[in-house]
Amino acid sequence: MTEGRELEPRAPRCRPQLTWTDAAGTHALELGEARTAGSAVHCELVVADKAVSRLHFELDPQTDGLWVRDLGSRNGTYVNGVRIMEARVPAGSVIRVGTTDMTVSFGNPEPIAPGPPADAPVSFGALDGWSASMREVFATLSSLAKSESSIIIEGEPGTGKKALARAIHDASSRAGRPFVVVECAGLPSQSEIAETLEEALGSAEGGTLVLDAPAELPLAVQRELTPPLDAKAFRVIVTTQRDLRRLVNQGAFRENLYFRIAGATVRVPPLRERPGDLVPLLERFLGDQASLATPSLVADLARLPWMGNVRELMLYAEQLRSGDLLRAVATARLDAVDSDDSRRWQGSEGEHGTMEAPTLPTLLGTEPEAADIGRMLPVALEPWFLIGFKEFRERWIDLGEREYLRRLMLRTSRSSGAASREAGLERTYLYRLIKKHGV
Repeated sequence: MTEGRELEPRAPRCRPQLTWTDAAGTHALELGEARTAGSAVHCELVVADKAVSRLHFELDPQTDGLWVRDLGSRNGTYVNGVRIMEARVPAGSVIRVGTTDMTVSFGNPEPIAPGPPADAPVSFGALDGWSASMREVFATLSSLAKSESSIIIEGEPGTGKKALARAIHDASSRAGRPFVVVECAGLPSQSEIAETLEEALGSAEGGTLVLDAPAELPLAVQRELTPPLDAKAFRVIVTTQRDLRRLVNQGAFRENLYFRIAGATVRVPPLRERPGDLVPLLERFLGDQASLATPSLVADLARLPWMGNVRELMLYAEQLRSGDLLRAVATARLDAVDSDDSRRWQGSEGEHGTMEAPTLPTLLGTEPEAADIGRMLPVALEPWFLIGFKEFRERWIDLGEREYLRRLMLRTSRSSGAASREAGLERTYLYRLIKKHGV
């Protein structure tokens, strides 16, 4: 599986030191891994300050220094007097949360090496990954599988969260016992939610219960989940696209439920953050037609955002194998143009970035006349206008719906409530569209 593939080198990671004084006294801490910090007593780093939110911010030591991320706190997070959403903190800086100042230094002369060991697995269950970040995910989950810890698997759509949950179950002592998945976002009514959860809780006894998108559950239902989870009759794995810590601060997710499921949190990186996986995965999906992955095609694909991640790449490969090149091109985002600055990720106050795509007026510098729009369509769409009207309409609507939903969910940070309100759709119908298009 790994023949001919060079594994990425392990870069050194800085080991930052923090000192601060709060209501509990003076503290000094050396950070070796990411920690959630706040005033809640169950936080990995507790700051005794009434002006600090329960889950206030995250400290994350990386290869390029210490990163600080605000988690939607009510009073904000400041670095050297500047309010930030996310920032890399240099030595000597002061992080202010509430009324507490935390001073940052890098006193350890020997940097530590992050990431997986050289012999870390390049697969886990049904998933493959050769990049250092995915090998680290595999190594971490493989280790966690041997424990009884609850796990949150966080990642964008199409990154394989539920497949990883299955792999954890299969590698655990509970393998062979029930593996029950509850799609929380697909339960339209309160009565159906209660009935489904009751059945799932009973069926999962002795095995593994997977809660997919639990943030979609009403707060009253979240409260009712707490006693069964305390009973520990099964292992709980949560898969989510949203940062539940931010939702706790917003009052949209119950704090006591969060701490019962957050035994360990693993983030699955999106495909665009691990470009080294693009070619081997594409070749794997193409199978005996791997020669279709020409250098020019790969260069084009590397510029795409892959918002659907590995699932989108798999669909692209299937359509490429079938010879439906037009649909493959459409799947790979026809609105991407050959310009480095035509798309960019920019930070937002939600947990996801916002994809900013150029509009027609932006590209032209002026509002186009209706007659000019036809000349601006991608060349790859031209053959669509030579087929029967019925097939053309189906292709056009399919492409339009998929793009509309993708942009809608990005704008609303994948909040189904906000998306349904903005689009004027019933939430159950929105769920069906999302499932249909794999958004």
